[in-house]
Amino acid sequence: MRRAAAGRIGSWLTMLALLTVLTVSLGGCSGGSLSSVFSGSGESSSNTGLAPISFAPVIGPPPEVGDKLTGQLVAAAQRKNIPVVSEKGKTATYTVQGFLAQSNESKKEKFSYIWDVRDKSGNRVHRILGEEAVPAKPGAKPWASINQAALQKIAAKTATDLAIWLPKQSGVASARSTSATQKPPASASRRTASASAARKPISVLVPPVSGAPGDGRKSLTNAIRNRLRAKGIKVASTGGANVYKINGKVTMGRGKTAGTQSVKIDWQLLSSTGRDLGSVTQQSDVPKGSLDRSWGPAAVSAGNAAAAEIAKLIAKSRS
Repeated sequence: MRRAAAGRIGSWLTMLALLTVLTVSLGGCSGGSLSSVFSGSGESSSNTGLAPISFAPVIGPPPEVGDKLTGQLVAAAQRKNIPVVSEKGKTATYTVQGFLAQSNESKKEKFSYIWDVRDKSGNRVHRILGEEAVPAKPGAKPWASINQAALQKIAAKTATDLAIWLPKQSGVASARSTSATQKPPASASRRTASASAARKPISVLVPPVSGAPGDGRKSLTNAIRNRLRAKGIKVASTGGANVYKINGKVTMGRGKTAGTQSVKIDWQLLSSTGRDLGSVTQQSDVPKGSLDRSWGPAAVSAGNAAAAEIAKLIAKSRS
């Protein structure tokens, strides 16, 4: 029984690491933020130089496969620094509409995909084609063979294509080129260098995580603190100048399938003056009740993944 539970938790740890997503909002900058499928602010083109995109629901596969693929597409796009819009009321420059088809060939199951990239007027401006084959499971139903690795490969290939295509669009490449060639006045460079040199190292205050069942309040808090220290970021015991604050909150809900529950972990980074510097959100479904007592390795996995993104937020706020 314990081995089965450990296996389920292990599967969730993998999903949790994959579904760690980042939103960034840097006050004082001319841009907006990196957005995510879970908690994106929706506008980030000025940060990356790329037009924001959105992903429409994938057509063709069973809902659970489509949802997983969408999550992988978002994560893969963000790893390529492509801003992804998901929040209602926010508009993307391009929408990616996808179709995934399944077919059987000899001892393999093939999954073919077509992505149409459309502009705000609905015109198709780009198309991505590809396929991924996996060993078929004898006697299994269609779609039974598709796995996490196959979904990741499809998403990675798609994101790579988009990352190559997006900078070539009118107005984007030229804007980036212009900004790269325009050098600031020497006096401004000296002031910037002087200000940077005067900055003291940032430390972070991490209060106990709220809303977590079982020992999550303690284990999650310790996990992210330990990982931040390992990254060379000092963890403070009290607030003050040059001390950022990380608020962690766990929200439990109903899972997509019977016997599961959803787990959402939000990490918010605040400056020493209380300014919102961005957030990291993790979300997945776990076996119902599996976290009611000990979080164990799940806390370490979540803390490690969150700390990696928090470190990026801190670096951006200082740049």
